[in-house]
Amino acid sequence: MRLRPLEALNLATLAILTGLTLALWKKLPDPGGILARYGLMAAGVVLVVALVSRASRLPSWIRVLLDFYPTAFVPLLYETLGDLIVAVRGQPRDDLLIAADRALFGVDVTVWLQSTVRPALAAFFYVSYTSYYFLALALGIGLCLRDKLALRRYIFTLTFVDLISYAGYFLLPALGPRYALADRHTVALDTTAIARTISTTLDELEHTKFDVFPSGHTMIAMTVLMVSFRRARRFFWFVLPVALCLIVSTVYCRYHYVVDVIAGAILTLAAVPLGDAIYDAVTERGILSV
Repeated sequence: MRLRPLEALNLATLAILTGLTLALWKKLPDPGGILARYGLMAAGVVLVVALVSRASRLPSWIRVLLDFYPTAFVPLLYETLGDLIVAVRGQPRDDLLIAADRALFGVDVTVWLQSTVRPALAAFFYVSYTSYYFLALALGIGLCLRDKLALRRYIFTLTFVDLISYAGYFLLPALGPRYALADRHTVALDTTAIARTISTTLDELEHTKFDVFPSGHTMIAMTVLMVSFRRARRFFWFVLPVALCLIVSTVYCRYHYVVDVIAGAILTLAAVPLGDAIYDAVTERGILSV
């Protein structure tokens, strides 16, 4: 029974986080609960490995799930990181990101943008922000219908990019301008029902708060653009304005500093080709299965 690159990556990640949890045992409020989650997630990945080995005998809908299971795995992993980040790094370092934005632009950009705030525009950008949850899946569905091998390569690289963004949260934890600059934001954004609903829902669902640097939303948007430009050019032109609005929304809606976006863009330009290269290397050499 051979591993695919995706399962190898996910199991390695769980092993690293399990080791980190054990090392930080006394600093964590519920280390046993975190380990239990990792154990269940590892069991799920092992089940995927077992099913993949007999995929040809399985119904088509199960084969699809075996490729798309990271749509559940990655968010579940993300939700376990909050206490670990606090235990590793302590307090947020928004001061460094604020200083970087001021050095580059001479202002706090989210404060400066207050003059552009209009209820309809704010609602538009909140909706744009939520496109993060659908962009990557939309490209995956398109590739699934056309090229299963390209789909698996894309999902591996997408997961790899996600994990790099998570590593950044450990290196430089921050809460973002909506918290760190709250006293300077005198113009409310969530003045419409749409904006309030999205803002409140995201606050309630996302329990990992130190998730600012680099901008994961920017990294996923750029990954979708880079992969679609090469493998689904028609989709690229359709998704380009959506992705650009998503990136702008990260700052307009005060979730990110501009330096988060810049860092995310630079990291993605390196991470996507690196992820593709790793996938190609281990599959072409027969180290892992396709």
